[in-house]
Amino acid sequence: MLPAEYKAGKLQAFKLICEMMTRHQDVLPNSDFLVHLYHIMHKGFSSDDQDVLNTIIRSCSSRFFFLGLPGFTMLLGDFITASARVLNSESPEAPRVEAQTTLGSLVCFPNLYLQIPVLQNVPGSNDIIVGSEDYKDYLVNILLAAATKEHSEGARCIAVCSLGLWVCEELMQKTIHDQVKDAINVLGVTLKFENKAVAQVACDVFQLLISHWEHLQRLESTLPKKIIEIFVATIAFLLPSAEHSTVEADKKLMVSLLLCLLDWCMAVPLSLLLEPITMSSQEHHTSHRAPLLDYIYRVLHCCVSGSNLHTQQSHYLLTLSDLSSDYDLMLGQVKNCETPPSQTTSDFSNLLTVAEEKRRRNMELIPLTARMVMTHLVNHLGHHPLSGGPALLHSLVSENHDNPYVESSELSSEVFKSPNLQLFVFNDSTLVSYLQIPAETPAVGQPPHPSSQVRVIVRDISGKYSWDGTILYCTAQDDFDDVGVFDAVDSPISKTFSTHGRNQPASPKKGPHKLNYSDSLSNCSEEEEADVLDKLLEDLSHSSSECLSQPRLKLNQPAPSPHGMNLEQESTILEAIVRQTHQEEEQARKWDADVSFRAACQRDPCHQEPQAPFYFCRLLLNDLGMNSWDRRKSFHLLKKNSKLLRELKNLDSRQCRETHKIAVFYIGEGQEDKCSILSNTAGSQAFEDFVSGLGWEVDLATHCGFMGGLQRNGSTGLTAPYYATSTVEVIFHVSTRMPSGSDDSLTKKLRHLGNDEVHIVWSEHSRDYRRGIIPTDFGDVLIIISPMKNHMYFIQIMKKPQVPFFGPLFNGAIVTGTLLPSLVRATCINASRAVKSRLTLYQSFYEERALYLEAIVQNHREVMTFEDFASQVFSPSPAFPASGTGSLTGSVSTEGGNTTTTTDSSDQVSPTMPRSTKTRVSGKLRRSASAISKSST
Repeated sequence: MLPAEYKAGKLQAFKLICEMMTRHQDVLPNSDFLVHLYHIMHKGFSSDDQDVLNTIIRSCSSRFFFLGLPGFTMLLGDFITASARVLNSESPEAPRVEAQTTLGSLVCFPNLYLQIPVLQNVPGSNDIIVGSEDYKDYLVNILLAAATKEHSEGARCIAVCSLGLWVCEELMQKTIHDQVKDAINVLGVTLKFENKAVAQVACDVFQLLISHWEHLQRLESTLPKKIIEIFVATIAFLLPSAEHSTVEADKKLMVSLLLCLLDWCMAVPLSLLLEPITMSSQEHHTSHRAPLLDYIYRVLHCCVSGSNLHTQQSHYLLTLSDLSSDYDLMLGQVKNCETPPSQTTSDFSNLLTVAEEKRRRNMELIPLTARMVMTHLVNHLGHHPLSGGPALLHSLVSENHDNPYVESSELSSEVFKSPNLQLFVFNDSTLVSYLQIPAETPAVGQPPHPSSQVRVIVRDISGKYSWDGTILYCTAQDDFDDVGVFDAVDSPISKTFSTHGRNQPASPKKGPHKLNYSDSLSNCSEEEEADVLDKLLEDLSHSSSECLSQPRLKLNQPAPSPHGMNLEQESTILEAIVRQTHQEEEQARKWDADVSFRAACQRDPCHQEPQAPFYFCRLLLNDLGMNSWDRRKSFHLLKKNSKLLRELKNLDSRQCRETHKIAVFYIGEGQEDKCSILSNTAGSQAFEDFVSGLGWEVDLATHCGFMGGLQRNGSTGLTAPYYATSTVEVIFHVSTRMPSGSDDSLTKKLRHLGNDEVHIVWSEHSRDYRRGIIPTDFGDVLIIISPMKNHMYFIQIMKKPQVPFFGPLFNGAIVTGTLLPSLVRATCINASRAVKSRLTLYQSFYEERALYLEAIVQNHREVMTFEDFASQVFSPSPAFPASGTGSLTGSVSTEGGNTTTTTDSSDQVSPTMPRSTKTRVSGKLRRSASAISKSST
């Protein structure tokens, strides 16, 4: 080695050696050269000179591992130790990002190379021997320390990503490492970190772990629930400062936390959310602990209404102090915060008016996101995906479907003239349509029900949903065949809910029973009479299990004795009841002997089927309390006109999920030009396995989800990989799936692939991929995947300077083939979000829907008196023949433009007059039929 006075030359020599050996070699170096190289590298790593370590770590990137030179694993221990020394250095010139990248690229190696050969110095001599050690624990401890104490923002972000990659790698093993829980705890603490860029990366890692929640449960049964509790407590902790902050990063982090909480809730079983929370500070209040789902809705409600709403109520929200003591971990501060590139605002004043700019800045992002999360949970929790598959989330059913008064196959102004339809706005945020349609034919053995049912179509910020309501119990015509005194029995009114795609609860085998009384109690029949109430309660126990006060106790079964009652008290109560019964029977006999108490025989009125086209909708509205005076301030009618029709169609065409389209290129050996790359019609087996892991293959001709610009006619291919959750849709434009037989098809392929903002490049070429090979103004992010000799994959990430940091993969990462598809997909989604976040005036799908809903409410809400409101509810279309009281099930014919319907004179009364009837009903709501069948008719 050169003496100290030649230090500059020594550092330059190390730099050149590292740069040469991290480039691809056309001819593999011989063994003598490699022995000498590894010896020199080991000497440099063992040097006490910090400048030598900094030079080697800065110049010798993780590409050295990618090349896979013979015997390269002998230097892995040296790389880990040198990187740790760099991270522990206080020198401002220390390559902290490069050192952390080196450590992060090695997280998958210990499971592949169980015993890593390392070079070791012999004490007292210059000899070097080859030992064998397990460096997993050593590497993990360094990562944990870096994720908690590293003061460089870029290095801390990479450390958090590396920790997430290691957790995913360990969860795929048969034996999971003990420190996985420590790593998850560090990630959970990082969510509340004051540096929002680092906290955002931790949130992205938890988003990645959603797909591994079952492995986390295998590690510890309560771990998924604890993660959700961490999110709930962190949101409650950050809300007071974030809701009043003017920093955009604070609000974006809260939005990411809310959306990640939503995805966790949708992924885990509903039974887990209904379990009590696992708190450490309130173990003595076990009997009063609310379920986790309750605390989720509480924190969402606080996000909507403000953090000061429930601060005075003890234990209303889940707080950080309620979590385990492990969550008290202290994090080191980030000293050199790297400011993100500022957004170009040149000519911004020319793009927006002052009013539009003010409206954009005043958008309440956190309350709006919380509202969307709540409505999403209400509509989808426990029954996603639907029977139509995950590609179909919202309903495609509209007001014209199954409407006997509308002949048009699409939504048109004709529906506004229907006497069986009325449109409302609820809470100035939700559009609700009530439509009465013909009922389905009852199956054999089911009780009779009317020939009409109610369809409720709801449009809100999270999507569009359709529910059908039908009558469970009603008075049948057979009940009036036997004439008697007080013949009819009133059944209680109750409505239950079920979802489309699930088995409906069993309906009662028989309809309501009759209970016949003689003219006099003294002449009562000796036959045992049926207990109608008992039968009704039993039927409700089977058909509507949500009505049960206790899971296995039917409604007609006696309730258990109250706690604390002894036998003496019970016998005293029984004696009092028996004594009262005897007194009532004695009084009844006295009245029966008195002639003045006898009444003449009376007949019940004949049963008539309600014929009004909006009768059952009015009944449902009344059961829901929407016709009351108290609801007037939150429940209004909509003006039916052509403008409303256009805006409804526009609202229905908006997305109900976050959408992304990703380009995927395959580059074979020796391909360096655009034409050869785009002409590939197939890739290697490893490439096909990778693409199949990105999502599931869908037929573009019949696919009902996000298309990303692809055509159904086969001009852009027959199939494409597609991935979807309840909140995200991703479609991949794979170059080998698209036709390339002509110049026109190549041009069309380039147009689809080049216009995507995120490109995945699978390169099996020996030379590095260059950005200009596929000419495009887009492609803000390139994720380049290069297969390695040991069946691992080297990741390069190229992004434009204005794109902020994203994870979980980082430039220089090395992962296994098992994790590769899920990691790349998660990174692509985060990259697409990062690119869109830099777009001026970019809005998420629910922000866009909220603006459309706000415009509809402001422009089309009817302002009227309560009397006019009641009249419109009674008769939605007064201009319809027969004042809109025609029978929905009667004959509807059109001759010469005139429509005739069967009328029911008994229903043509004032809405303010009471209607006397002995027909009582109870209903059941279920999700309307899938929109696939509706749209195809």
